[in-house]
Amino acid sequence: MDLHHLSNIPSGGLSAPAYYDLRAENRVTTVKDQGSAGTCWIFASYASLESFLTPGEYWDLSGNNVKNLLTSTSSPEGFDYSLNQGGNHIMSTAYLARWSGPVAESDDPYSSDPGVSPQNLTKQRHVQDVVFIQDRKNSLDNDGIKWAVQNYGAVYTTMYYGSYYYSTGSSGYYYNGTSVGNHAVTIVGWDDSFDINKFKVISPGNGAFIVKNSWGTGFGENGYFYVSYYDSDMGKYNAAFTAEEANNYENIYQYDPLGWVTSFGYGNPTAWCANVFTAKSDENLKAVSFYTKNSNCNYEIYIYTNPGSGPKSQEVPVLYQSGTISTAGYHTVHLNSGVQLKAGQKFSVVLKLTSPNNGYLIAIEYPWAGYSSKAKANSGESFVSPDGEAWTDITTLYSNTNVCIKAFTDLGSGLPSANFSASPTSGNVPFKVTFTDQSTGSPTSWYWDFGDGASASIPN
Repeated sequence: MDLHHLSNIPSGGLSAPAYYDLRAENRVTTVKDQGSAGTCWIFASYASLESFLTPGEYWDLSGNNVKNLLTSTSSPEGFDYSLNQGGNHIMSTAYLARWSGPVAESDDPYSSDPGVSPQNLTKQRHVQDVVFIQDRKNSLDNDGIKWAVQNYGAVYTTMYYGSYYYSTGSSGYYYNGTSVGNHAVTIVGWDDSFDINKFKVISPGNGAFIVKNSWGTGFGENGYFYVSYYDSDMGKYNAAFTAEEANNYENIYQYDPLGWVTSFGYGNPTAWCANVFTAKSDENLKAVSFYTKNSNCNYEIYIYTNPGSGPKSQEVPVLYQSGTISTAGYHTVHLNSGVQLKAGQKFSVVLKLTSPNNGYLIAIEYPWAGYSSKAKANSGESFVSPDGEAWTDITTLYSNTNVCIKAFTDLGSGLPSANFSASPTSGNVPFKVTFTDQSTGSPTSWYWDFGDGASASIPN
């Protein structure tokens, strides 16, 4: 996957200081220790998320909960990886995007051993957007990472770590080989002038990223070290995790607890996909989420109610909205107006994606052997189309496969309701009306019929 939202990442000419350190801005949390478990990817993900929330609030989030829900063989919504096989930022995104967490460390303390976490723990935040920053192309291609650190806080990244390449005296690290990355860390800043002589193996030039590790404060500079700009494996699979208040939406509708496993498309710059859901109660549809694989991806969202055998109904969509997402990643789009749903009513989220840079735009959850074999799907849930007219149930192409589209609702019918009282007056003076708004959800207008042929419609 070539994984990246929210704002454009400059392609060049970024105005960044020569030295930048989130520690000086009180925008990092404490250094953690993963112990003997292969959970660096979890701690790197949470170091990024915790940094995003600072300095306004300081969280110690439970890596244990992620570990037990994603790597335990007994977890029904876990991956196939064992505890020591590691993981990646896509797995962390899946756990957070499905609202399994984050939960507080105090509710589920960390252990490097396999275990089972308590159920029904309080979710401290809702993760609605994860920014994926493209891999560095060379040693000087650092603008994207620097931009993300300045705008979001610590950035998840991967590297190859071998003790031979680490200098204990200066906490400097430079690797110039071809081995595949084996460790996840977070970038918290940079020093363009970091001396090449501080690396055990002399690098071609000055400059280093300031990196937060998850091996306790006894490693490096109180848990931090400096990785050369010229490191051959540094800066791949980069991500910045963000979060919102946990009361932003009441309910989540989804079929993809394992998230983005692979991509589907037609080899064209445009592809359509859709999910059909059934409302559990009287609710108001407020937002939808999906993944984009490329930067500057255009989207069109169509919401239908009471769809037939496919994702569209005979009527025109009850909502249409379009826009552009400037980077790849997991994104939530808040709808400009809510869509009123009744308990038991089917509704569909139809998505058109357009990007000139890729022919496989649709993120899907798929039972990939050894990784996501627990993926499950039913017919009538997810659909794909090359043109928005001819639709195919994706389970007829790949069993136990779903499209990665989620929907978010608030409770309540959204219908206006009110108490009225009227006092008659004499002459041509109108009735005096006392009006108390008792609406739930988000009605957009009131309609008044006075019973004498006169009526009015006014904003809510």
